[in-house]
Amino acid sequence: ALLALPFRANMTALDAMIAVGGLNEFAAGNRAKLIRQNRETGKQDEYRLRLSDLIRRGDASANVMLKPGDTIIIPESRF
Repeated sequence: ALLALPFRANMTALDAMIAVGGLNEFAAGNRAKLIRQNRETGKQDEYRLRLSDLIRRGDASANVMLKPGDTIIIPESRF
């Protein structure tokens, strides 16, 4: 499923997860990726996000600040 959220100032990964209702039972949150357009190089930069650690363990180090145009990709877990 694809969800789009309006960006707001000081939005974090946790804010985005709360807005979409968290991770579902099939989400592989610790394999999530943040895709961000690099304005200097014109390329997309990719960063790992540990969303399961953030949501389930309260790991604040996984709570990154978001920027306009960021895309978060959360793959399904493998059974």
